[in-house]
Parts: sequence; C-alpha cells; structure tokens
Amino acid sequence: MAPRTGRALVDSIYQAMNARDLDALDDLFAPDFLDHQDGGRGVEPLKEQLRSFVAAFSDLRIEVDDVVCEGDRLATRTTVTGTHDGELMGLAPTAARVSVSAVDLVRTEDGRAAERWGGLDMYSLLIQLGVIPQPQSA
Repeated sequence: MAPRTGRALVDSIYQAMNARDLDALDDLFAPDFLDHQDGGRGVEPLKEQLRSFVAAFSDLRIEVDDVVCEGDRLATRTTVTGTHDGELMGLAPTAARVSVSAVDLVRTEDGRAAERWGGLDMYSLLIQLGVIPQPQSA
C-alpha cells in the first residue's frame, strides 16, 4: 500500500474506524506508534479502546470537523456521537445520546501515524452520561 499523507491519511483512519475495520488501522499506524494520552505503544491498545467504545455505543460515529496539516503534523477536531446502549468502564447502559468533541495532534512518519497527543473530552462524556453533575451557573 502506498503511504498516505495529510488529509488522505486522516480520512483513511476515520473511515476505517467508522466502518469498524480495525485491522485496516495496522497499515495506517506505525508499528511503534506512541499514544501520549495513555502511554500505549503500537496500534493494539487503540484498537482495544475502540472495541470497548463500540461495545458501549453500538451506533458510534466519528465526524471530522477540522483538519490542519503542516509538514509531518496533523491536527484534527472531531465529534463523536452515539447512544450508550452497552457497558462502558463498569457503567451500565443509560440510553443517553451523546455528542462529544475530540482534538488530536498526530506526528506522521512514512505515511503512518507515529505519535498522538490529545483525545476525547471525557469530562463532557461523563456529564452527558449522568456520571457527574452538570456545572451550575453562578
């Protein structure tokens, strides 16, 4: 497979995620990919995280809102939506419909994602699932 760059790499990654084709990610991420959010090495921890979110949100969808590409860096802002119809981190299904932002910065190498910083707005997700109360106005 020819290396993808810039927007083509971003589109390929999110298309694979939305299609639940997690094996396609093997060709889109470097073998020694480093996720600075959780310290995971390789693409397997990311695939496992995606599996757990798909199990918790069977209609999970990721929409790409913005992409900025410069040199070997890609920045994305995405919106993740879904209905909480499965267990998530020990939390029973709530049937809540969620819409949560994510921001990621990725360093690429040889047409593959090599490092990632950023991630999903977990605070907003926990509020939408009713795990923590919504902040009150003063």
